[in-house]
Amino acid sequence: MNLPASLFSGDWLWLTNAVFAIFLYRAVSGAPWRKLLDNGVMINALVGLIIGAFVFWQFNAGIRPGFNFHILGSTLFMLMFGWQIATVSVALIMLATWLRTDVGLITLGVNGLLMIAIPVLFSDWLLRFSKKNLPKNLFLFVLFNGFVCGALGIMLNAAATTLILLYLSPYTWGEIQHHYLVAIPVLMLTEAFVSGMLITAFTVFQPEAVMNFSDEEYINGK
Repeated sequence: MNLPASLFSGDWLWLTNAVFAIFLYRAVSGAPWRKLLDNGVMINALVGLIIGAFVFWQFNAGIRPGFNFHILGSTLFMLMFGWQIATVSVALIMLATWLRTDVGLITLGVNGLLMIAIPVLFSDWLLRFSKKNLPKNLFLFVLFNGFVCGALGIMLNAAATTLILLYLSPYTWGEIQHHYLVAIPVLMLTEAFVSGMLITAFTVFQPEAVMNFSDEEYINGK
């Protein structure tokens, strides 16, 4: 959901830009770039996923400013490359999309927090939770962290977006329900299917491209 600048005051837009800039800086400075650059398979996967996600971001549906829908890919990028590289990658996708569609760059902050920070950090937390509390099993890894987490990430994104629209935009609860929330179940299923399907394919056929997965931990000896 790409929120336009017309829905918010300038103060809120600049505040969210500052918060997102700090978040992005921490991601860039703490990312395991050496681990990525030393793995040619992982680099190829990253480039391919960035191009694919950029294409998917161009296919969005909506009838009012701010009420448009597309899959995010934040959960998939986090599982593949960790939260830091995922943050940088999806931020680049967002920037390229904004430039292509001539959306005001001042909205990068509010949209980045909603579509990148929330699902990426939640996915990272859920991955650490599953590694600590669930059996190390390939099926559980892709089902819980791919399918389930993909759907929950969209749910959290929708909840946060709804709260922001309610308190900071001119839209009413009835308009948000009718034009936005009604489509969220379909978007949750789509995000869950795409994230789960792709992380399954990578862990099965190219596990060396997945930074948060290893054969020794999830397959060998099972």
